[in-house]
Amino acid sequence: MSAVDVIDAGEAVERLGVSRATLYAYVSRGLVRAVPDTDDPRRSLYSAADIDGLVTRKRRGRKPERIAASTLDWGLPVLTSRITRIEGGVLSYRGRDATELANVASFEAVAALLWGCGDSDPFAASMPAVGDAWDELSRLMAARSLPERCGVLLPLMPGASATLWRREPRLIWPNGAALLRTMAAAAVGRAPRPAAIEEVLAEAWGLEPGHPSVDHLRAALVLLADHELNASAFAVRVVVSTGASLAAALAGGLAALSGPRHGGTTSLVEILFDEIERTGDASRVVDERLWRGDLLPGFDHPLYPEGDPRAVALLGRLPPDTQRDALIAAVSALGKRPNVDFALVSLRRALRLPRGAAFTLFAVGRTAGWIAHALEQLEDGRLIRPRARYDDPQE
Repeated sequence: MSAVDVIDAGEAVERLGVSRATLYAYVSRGLVRAVPDTDDPRRSLYSAADIDGLVTRKRRGRKPERIAASTLDWGLPVLTSRITRIEGGVLSYRGRDATELANVASFEAVAALLWGCGDSDPFAASMPAVGDAWDELSRLMAARSLPERCGVLLPLMPGASATLWRREPRLIWPNGAALLRTMAAAAVGRAPRPAAIEEVLAEAWGLEPGHPSVDHLRAALVLLADHELNASAFAVRVVVSTGASLAAALAGGLAALSGPRHGGTTSLVEILFDEIERTGDASRVVDERLWRGDLLPGFDHPLYPEGDPRAVALLGRLPPDTQRDALIAAVSALGKRPNVDFALVSLRRALRLPRGAAFTLFAVGRTAGWIAHALEQLEDGRLIRPRARYDDPQE
């Protein structure tokens, strides 16, 4: 596209009459082409022809069933939420910038914010005992995946398996706090205790108490606490809408998160770093992947064409690293920017945490958001039951 064929984001949203978040959704679905601005690589420019084509189609109107179908693939908003907003490259939790919260707020305070607790502190309640079976089951499940371990251990927390049907959301806050602590403990093979969650993780991973690295864990948990209506949050809401327990809903969220197109992307980023360690040449690895048609996991995000602010915040906390910085430089030359999956793996490597710690941070952090979505869905009270359009093979 030449300079006359592209326009900036401000003009694009003005022509379309939509928000920047919707513009970014159009880009992610391939409806609008975007290219880096040569004068400022941090910004993107958008195809004027694609924008004008969308305007024309909007004037003609679309069939309701097609609109509904598009919402399932980075499409237009499918429900109303007061939890998280992503717009203009800014992630905010109930009106608070998540990157600012990552600098000053405890993870528990951010969880309470997401849950709408106001001045109440759900983490002040005493921690229920998980029972004698915890240690034995934790030992037996030690070699299993995090979703499998948590699926077995979470129901041991008293009240975790109680139905949410017709329950008052505010009465669930203490139970949510206990489950969040239980999730963190189960993830790293420890017994639940009323300590700061990053301290539980740090102890399990051998980090020195009070070391700056522990605060990096806290910041990561805050930045991962929620991300609007992603696949795992939607899975949680579907489970809750049936009246199932909070433990069941969290198990659904974990199952969705584990996929390689969601939180499981961190394992693909680990493999990318492995390739660079074997060859010692980040540019070569990137070129070979491009020649093979392979993905470059850990870069770009459909909702952040100008760069993932969570990645910027986390990477800014880390010391220089030759391999990481060479990889960023090689991929940046393609107009791509690191996302939070890349940042989590970079954090894991910088702190010398065990393999899989990046996913653990993702899962434990996101549990706060899942509980927020569970509470909001409980308030809504409706069963989530979309319809399918039958495609007759005989026609």
